Amino acid sequence: MSAGVTLALSSGGARGLSHIGVLKCLERHHVPILGIAGSSMGGLVGGLYATGYSGVMLEQLAIGLRRSQWIDFSLSKMGMVRGQKLLGLLKVLTRGLGFKDCHPPLKLVAVDIQRGEEVVLDEGAVADAVRATTSIPGIFSPYAYQGRLLVDGGVLNRVPVDLAREMADAPVVAVDAGIDVSGELKSVFDILFQSFDVIARELRQYKPVIADVLIEPRVPQSRNAQFTRVREFIRAGEDACEACMGEISRQLEGSA
Repeated sequence: MSAGVTLALSSGGARGLSHIGVLKCLERHHVPILGIAGSSMGGLVGGLYATGYSGVMLEQLAIGLRRSQWIDFSLSKMGMVRGQKLLGLLKVLTRGLGFKDCHPPLKLVAVDIQRGEEVVLDEGAVADAVRATTSIPGIFSPYAYQGRLLVDGGVLNRVPVDLAREMADAPVVAVDAGIDVSGELKSVFDILFQSFDVIARELRQYKPVIADVLIEPRVPQSRNAQFTRVREFIRAGEDACEACMGEISRQLEGSA
């Protein structure tokens, strides 16, 4: 295949691990990825992929990672998790690489919480940008970066199709990890994530995901903070991408 696709990877907490399955599937079918735009968990997965991790490597990392390695609870008034452990881990995993080193090219989205506006991150260190886009309000402290106070990109742009479309003259494949407002609420984390999903459900009505191909993994019902079903989430992404491969192939043929 001489053509390729650009990817728009959504927010979605633990459900966003399904992006790893999508990447594994695209690699298996030798689909070139010409650019990745990511928000929140999609930004984390996309950021690691663009700094040298294959889909299989990401799967192994996700399975082996323990919460104690990236959670540092805080007494700060700005968030329950300080985020310094996560930032340190990201710096190690990305080996200090910057956006200029990324292959494929990468764009991440965050939100300036003071100004209430979207911020596109495509310069500087990838680790800093991933820390910013994953700053879930109320859970992670906002990240002070480039003169702004940044929070989770999913607040304004869950599936950054617009950014992916800017990256190359190629079909855009969007991956929406979904919204889940069902299930039991057992903790303050569940309440916060449920609130975000309710807001996201309303936002999707006014800003639908319009891409050349839309992949919607059938992720098992779970809370966004439930990182104990990694294999199921990844498999859901693989299965959903596999079901869309016919349409992806047609888009590639049409763009060649």
